[in-house]
Amino acid sequence: MTPAAVLAAALLAQAPAPPDLSLHPGERFGPGRALEQGPFTDGELIGASVGVLAGDAAVFGVAYGMFHLFTSGTVSPTATHFRNAAVVLAATALILPPLGATVGGSVARVGPARGAPWKAFLLSLVGHAIALGVGYGVAPSYWAILPVQVATMSAATSFGLHWGRAPQERPVARPEAAPTRRRATGAEVAAYLPPLCLDEG
Repeated sequence: MTPAAVLAAALLAQAPAPPDLSLHPGERFGPGRALEQGPFTDGELIGASVGVLAGDAAVFGVAYGMFHLFTSGTVSPTATHFRNAAVVLAATALILPPLGATVGGSVARVGPARGAPWKAFLLSLVGHAIALGVGYGVAPSYWAILPVQVATMSAATSFGLHWGRAPQERPVARPEAAPTRRRATGAEVAAYLPPLCLDEG
């Protein structure tokens, strides 16, 4: 082997190792994770408002149905029947609007949310109570209940759908890089080469 070949082998042995081109996930918590948009989005507020109005319409429908039962003679106008009708009407007036707001807001919700429908229902009940209190305060102008009801219940429903602790995210394990082969030094390469005799003459 000539001295040029020995020098070339030594230079190749001392060359730096190629960079590790293995792909590592840059995302900490895994790909494709959707982000929560937060409360008070347009879709949730509109859906909850429509649900509130639908619940109010259902209450009026129940009240009209009871009135028709008494006036048509289907149900006798006794004190017991009036008391039972009042209990049913009060329960529907208390439950149906918040239930409609919760259903409407949940249907219009986009993406994940930290809250729960039961939280939205309870907060919507609070908004409903505020609206009834406003209506009692401005009586006999009961029409003021409707805008207050829509504003408070829709906002409370949207907040309840997103009210909660952030979920615990699990980090994605990064794949281990393949072990890199250590390059031999020039002295190690020269040790494996046969002895050279430069004085061939």
